[in-house]
Parts: sequence; C-alpha cells; structure tokens
Amino acid sequence: MEQTQTYPNFRWFVLLALLVVTAASTILMIAPAPLMGEISKELSIDPGKATGIIMGLWNILGATSCLVAGFLVDKYGVNKLMIIGCVIFIVPTLLFPMAGNNLGLIILLRAIQACGVGPVTSILGSLAAAWFPASQRGTVAGLQGVATSGGVLIGFLVSPSTFAHTHSWTVTMGWMTIAPVIALILCAAIPFGPKPPAFHDDLSAEAQAVAQGAFAKALRTPTTWLLIACVFISCWFFTGTNDLTPGYIAIAPPTGLGYGPMMAGKLMGLYQIFFMLGGLLVGLIFEKLFHESARATIGIGFVVSACLIASIMLPVIAGKPSNLSIILPICGFFAAWVMPTAVAFISINYHHTIIGRITGLAFGIGLYAGIPGIIVGSMVLSKTGNYHGSITIVTCVAILGAILSQFLRPLVQKSKAKSPALEA
Repeated sequence: MEQTQTYPNFRWFVLLALLVVTAASTILMIAPAPLMGEISKELSIDPGKATGIIMGLWNILGATSCLVAGFLVDKYGVNKLMIIGCVIFIVPTLLFPMAGNNLGLIILLRAIQACGVGPVTSILGSLAAAWFPASQRGTVAGLQGVATSGGVLIGFLVSPSTFAHTHSWTVTMGWMTIAPVIALILCAAIPFGPKPPAFHDDLSAEAQAVAQGAFAKALRTPTTWLLIACVFISCWFFTGTNDLTPGYIAIAPPTGLGYGPMMAGKLMGLYQIFFMLGGLLVGLIFEKLFHESARATIGIGFVVSACLIASIMLPVIAGKPSNLSIILPICGFFAAWVMPTAVAFISINYHHTIIGRITGLAFGIGLYAGIPGIIVGSMVLSKTGNYHGSITIVTCVAILGAILSQFLRPLVQKSKAKSPALEA
C-alpha cells in the first residue's frame, strides 16, 4: 500500500530531468519569437505570416502530439517517452543552420520540433504517480509549471544574445540544441538508478479488470470532461493574457495605454516571474491549505486572476504603471494555480495505467485553446479598435472556468490501501 511504500531519494533526480526537458521544450518554442523581425526579412514574408508559420505551427502540432503521446506513455513508460521527446527536439534543431532560407525545409524542421511537446507534456501525471507519494504530486506539477515559465524566460534572454554573435536566426536555433542535449543526458541516466515503487495491485484479477475498463469509464465520467474544460480555459487565459496585455500596455491611446514596449516588457516580465512563483508554491497550497481540494484551488485561481485582469481596464489601475506593477504580478501568481492542480488531481484520482492518456487528452485538447484565444482576441481588437473587448472576453472565460471547477468531484478509489483507480 502507498502508506508503506518507500519512495527513493532518486526521485528528485528524476524530477530534475523532467524540469530540464520541460525547460528545453519551452526554450525551443519561444526562441524564434524575439527574432521574428529578422526571420521575416530573411524569408521575405511579412511578420504576421512568419509568426503564423513559426509559432502557430508549434501550437497546433504540439497540441496534437499530446493527444498521441498520452497513449504511448501508458504503453511504453515515462523514461522512454522522455528520451524520445529529447531526440525529437535535438535532431531538427541541429539541422536548422543547414536550412538557409528554404521555407519548406524550415516548416518541416519546425513541425518535427513541435512533435516533441507531446512526449514531454504527457508524462507528468504518470511520473508523479510512479515516483512520488500523493502528498507531493501537487508540488511536482507546480515545479513543472515553474520550468515551463523558466524556459520561456531563458529563451527570451538567450536567443537575442546568441543572435547578436551569430547574425543568423537559423544558426541561433542550432545553438538552442544545448538544452535538450543536457536533458537527454539526464534522462539516459534514469534507468541506471533505483526503480520507482511498484503498484502492488497490478497482478490481481480485480486490478486487471479495473485497468482494462478504466479509460472507458473515465471518458464516461463528467469529472473528466470538466477537468479538460478547466485546462482548456486555463490555456485560453494564459494565451490571451500573454498575447493581449503587452499590446494593451504599449500601444498609444485610444487602442492601448501608451506606455511603450519597454514598460510593457518590464510589466509582463513581473507577471511571468510571479506566474513562476505561483507554480512553485501551488503544490503546498493545494496539499496543505486546501487539503487536495481541486475545486477550491482551481476556483480561487480562476476568480482572482479574472478579477485582476479585468481591473487593468479601470482608470485607477491603468492610469499608473506603478499600479499595474502590483496588479499584474498578483494576477500571474493566481493564474498559475490551475494547470498544476489539474495534473495533481489526475495523478491522485485516476488508475495509474491510464494517467498518461488522461494527461495527454487534457493537455492535447487544452493546448488547442491558444488558437481561439488568439483568433477571437484579434478579431475583437480589429473590430473595436481597443483592447477592452478582448480583455473582457478573457475575463469571462476565466469566470466560466471558476464556475465549472465547482462541479469537480474526487473520483471514488478502490481502497486507501491500493493505488488510485477510477471506479464505475
């Protein structure tokens, strides 16, 4: 039973490998973003089209790869998927310097890169369930959220500085291989360490019967789809806030506030730092403060972040950058609560043989939210000529998430003496 299982200290090394491969993923994702002007010039296409190809392709194929990888992790295991993800990242990234201005080859390499997202993202729930006791799984999920944001920050810093020395965006992309190579070395060392605690019920007839029907039962359970909806809405809020708020802060009135790109960068940097802090602490908040209540943790995360993002439209807040520098970091702190809590909920409540599939399904569908998040926000902005309508939509989406989260219920487990499982 889990209470008497010994979880080896080696689990922290496994967690380190997960965090590095996660950071490597988001470094590769964001590295082209600061160079988009140079990319559009070299490819002789407008910045909008360049962004759609380089960044949009990542979002679409990354989400799709999550749906596929969720099934693979349950079949082949966490470590193999981590290694596969690293290899998928490394090979096309190494080939970028050879692509030149060949748009077709660049699209192919970027598409292959994006397929590494699934193996990296879908393993989280399974890794947490296999290596960590239930009381630490929220912390594990939160730390991966920190690594996700940390990779974005590293990418924003390293990509432009590397370009300043290489004077080529494709060569710069090649240098980004360092991160997934480090991750691969760590992942390759895992099989040489202690094994995670075994699930003691795997061989019993009852356990086999439960495992065989667990995924079908999960798909028939409203909680599963409510959880997926919360992940989808969280991704929408994340994308909408990060895409809309910088422009709202920077662009001159009446469209925005007119504080300029430098101030927008500083304020969004604060938002990102506190988003990381929220991810770092949400495990303790979920486990200790809310006693593993996903309803409370996700609900409060959505409500507070919705209210605060809406408040940046109020004259008393928008009128001074100093006010925004208080509101935006707090918003980021609470917005970070949703995704790690969803992963912790999955790792605690679902049978270990289907955790990868449920995680992949949640994040696969959830990551598609970036598409309507960008499209709807852009359409409203174009139609109204200001950011208020777009920010209002993001606010309403978060409020909807808060409402839906209140219908989440812990799934019935087989017994406290056995691994978490979904029952009929």
